[in-house]
Amino acid sequence: MDKQALRPTIFNIEAFKKTENASPKTTDEEQHLFSLSKQKGWQIIVDFKQRVFKEMEEVNRTAMSSGLPFDEIGKNAVVINLAESIVERIINLVDDAKDACETTK
Repeated sequence: MDKQALRPTIFNIEAFKKTENASPKTTDEEQHLFSLSKQKGWQIIVDFKQRVFKEMEEVNRTAMSSGLPFDEIGKNAVVINLAESIVERIINLVDDAKDACETTK
């Protein structure tokens, strides 16, 4: 056994530096959604979403105060929750694309 230190042959530091500094590429879809997020209309949609969510909560509050049966109130709550989830997924899709595009610049 010779007394020489082992030399790393697998790890290439220069290649690692290049990979680490490389910015991730964004997809065409992300670019389009990023463009959408920069338009005034997108902010109008986000603000409208907030108003609609508040209105939906008020509908269920009104149903509770008017004495609607618990099963109807529960159905309303489930429908409201599902609708909010779907809309949030759409908003998050655009927000995520915006974040991805901004981090690649």
